[in-house]
Amino acid sequence: MVAGVDGRRGGWVAAIVALPEAINTTSGTHAPAAELCSLSFHESLTDLLASDVAVIAIDMPIGLTDGPRACDLAARKTLAPHGTRVFPAPPRAALDHVEDYAAACAAARHVMGKGLSRQTWNLLRSIRYVDQLADDPRLAECHPEVSFALMNGFPVDERKKTLAGREVRVQLLRSWLPDLADPLFGDDGLDALACAWSAARIAAGLAVTLPAGDVPRDDHQRPMRITA
Repeated sequence: MVAGVDGRRGGWVAAIVALPEAINTTSGTHAPAAELCSLSFHESLTDLLASDVAVIAIDMPIGLTDGPRACDLAARKTLAPHGTRVFPAPPRAALDHVEDYAAACAAARHVMGKGLSRQTWNLLRSIRYVDQLADDPRLAECHPEVSFALMNGFPVDERKKTLAGREVRVQLLRSWLPDLADPLFGDDGLDALACAWSAARIAAGLAVTLPAGDVPRDDHQRPMRITA
């Protein structure tokens, strides 16, 4: 089994899928066939990490530095002209200030010359939580929009918060999970399933890594890469 995880207010949405015992690694860019076991909300990732899932692809930054990360820049290029769907990861110095936006901005400004967006700061608590778990080798940073772009062959133009954008993404997921009902948990359910698609590709050895080539590591020796 593999899992895809996306953050949601108050916790996490996890999609767990079962892969066949024999995985075809010659299936091009497609994720291997899978069966959806569950799509559910969790207040923490404790139970998931205690389970026997082989890969956990999560839409949260793993590996933090004091400047732009090459993986974020590569993901923006992959999603052009929709590169703004990738937000820049915060510096590690900001993680001590999940309760104070001004202090987080000051810490970020001290190490990289600019503050944090409200969007990034709102995710800071979840980023810090994942950072504390990031030495688990099953965890892989994923970006669902990169996953959808790879499923589609090119970036999805329609925004996921529109009816058309949701329908496009649901249909892409159904090309992998034909019996998929309309997913619960809104955008977060879609994103968790997209991350599960990438987790299946990681398990099959088919995944794309951004940036290509040598992967930079942070001061904790954690790889700074987006895998889809």
